[in-house]
Amino acid sequence: MSTLDSGSDARTGDPSIPIASDDTFDELVRSASRPVVVDFFATWCGPCQWILPTLESIRDEYSDRVDVVKVDVDAAPRLAERFRIASVPTVILFVGGEEVERSIGVEPDRVKGMPARALAPDSP
Repeated sequence: MSTLDSGSDARTGDPSIPIASDDTFDELVRSASRPVVVDFFATWCGPCQWILPTLESIRDEYSDRVDVVKVDVDAAPRLAERFRIASVPTVILFVGGEEVERSIGVEPDRVKGMPARALAPDSP
């Protein structure tokens, strides 16, 4: 099994945004040396598609400073439970392996600002 699924289709979005599994999440997110924006989504979720352009923008603008990872809540139910994901999309910012910010629903402006807040001099 590979550490991430780089495959993509119209429902999961850009193939360059890795999809973490129950088995690979800690490696990709909790052990990361830089901030990570994690999108918890479902393939059947229409609003989850609306946040994709924002995630792609973060990936492009901050590619050398922030990672972007996706988690399919249906394929990774333990992660959904572990992080108490009750609604999708939910986007969580991790810094130093710890959750520092959470956005529930479609909040593109808030999500787009997560990397800047994580990289600010006074950030956690």
